[in-house]
Amino acid sequence: MTTVLVIDDERMIRWSIKQTLCSAGYEVTVAETATTGLALLRDLHPDVVLLDVRLPDANGLTVLEQMKRGTEHGSAAVIVMSACDDEGTAAAALQLGACAFLKKPFDFDMLQGLVQRAATSPSGAEPSR
Repeated sequence: MTTVLVIDDERMIRWSIKQTLCSAGYEVTVAETATTGLALLRDLHPDVVLLDVRLPDANGLTVLEQMKRGTEHGSAAVIVMSACDDEGTAAAALQLGACAFLKKPFDFDMLQGLVQRAATSPSGAEPSR
């Protein structure tokens, strides 16, 4: 079973993503802070991580950089999410190794497609925005 870790500080976003992906057959774990998310990442070794840029205890791009540097969890495909439609943030996320950038609010069918591609492709989903 494909495992997904959602790191987002917005409770309703975490709940909505979890409901959507669980109903599609994914095993989903959620975290509301970078600290909790990184700990879960080390323990669970998920296939895909959905990572928000704005977290209460860290910038998501910094978290992405830490994830990609760490050998024990650098293999997870990461989809970065943000409510800000900032070209620089999207470009930075992709340059740091994210397989996709998803602007909030997003279509849940699109999210499911990105997660499926990220989980089945050897190098994650093709970089997209």
